[in-house]
Amino acid sequence: MKEIKKNIVLFAGTTEGRLLAEYLQELNQPFVICVATRYARDLLEDICRPDQAGCMEIRQGRLDVTEMEQMFDELRPGLVIDATHPYAVEVTRNIRIACSGRKGLRLIRCLREPGIGDSRPGAGVVHMPGAGVVHMPDVETAVTWLSSVTGNILVTTGSKELSSYTRIRDYEQRIYARVLPSEEAVARCRSLGFEGRHIIAMQGPFSEEMNLAQLREYGCAYLVTKDGGAAGGFSEKIKAARRAGAAAVVIDRPGSGEGISLDEIKGQLKEWMDHEKKGSIYG
Repeated sequence: MKEIKKNIVLFAGTTEGRLLAEYLQELNQPFVICVATRYARDLLEDICRPDQAGCMEIRQGRLDVTEMEQMFDELRPGLVIDATHPYAVEVTRNIRIACSGRKGLRLIRCLREPGIGDSRPGAGVVHMPGAGVVHMPDVETAVTWLSSVTGNILVTTGSKELSSYTRIRDYEQRIYARVLPSEEAVARCRSLGFEGRHIIAMQGPFSEEMNLAQLREYGCAYLVTKDGGAAGGFSEKIKAARRAGAAAVVIDRPGSGEGISLDEIKGQLKEWMDHEKKGSIYG
């Protein structure tokens, strides 16, 4: 009697992605990890080792729908897990399209719990530092609003959308960009005119004290963040901004897609594996 295990494709690049990779490894379940950047790949290298079953390969690179479909044709997975960032709208859409219409292929989206406490959509626009939380529907709207106020800004939304902030007058002096410590991220910052102390290349999530220290060190009146939930240190940012007398400018989550929590995915993984095991025993 031979058990045939179907592959799983895990789109990672987040804390949840790593936790799911570790869980799949514990279950001895064959899977392939897909990440967008070399930095994300490096953080997962210790999971995919030749001396262990489970992780078969880490694939790096941003994929469009056609490339995803070609990969699914090659790997023939039975399950795809989307554990990308809550704000990665395009990649989530591409995964959903690539999975649609494939008979027997199941897709699960890992949805990170939203932040707790001070952040609530519709709280209103605040015009004075220290007044609380400013909610914005997207980065472009936030940039327009920040262009109308004065004071230094700690931007913690990463390097991918950093070019939008160059529309702010004197952005080279006003903005301090906190990005991942990767060559790609730092190079993007420099190409946009950020130099020296205005590039903070560090790996998060950060404690409340670290956020507070940076806000005070750079004299920032505003902290720009996305609602990365507990895994992204969102609450720590909000609390630090309050203590520093700075306004927290929150880019609200896009209202697209559905998903389930990390714990719920773990439960469904076991159910899926049990189902596959019962249906894939051949004499």
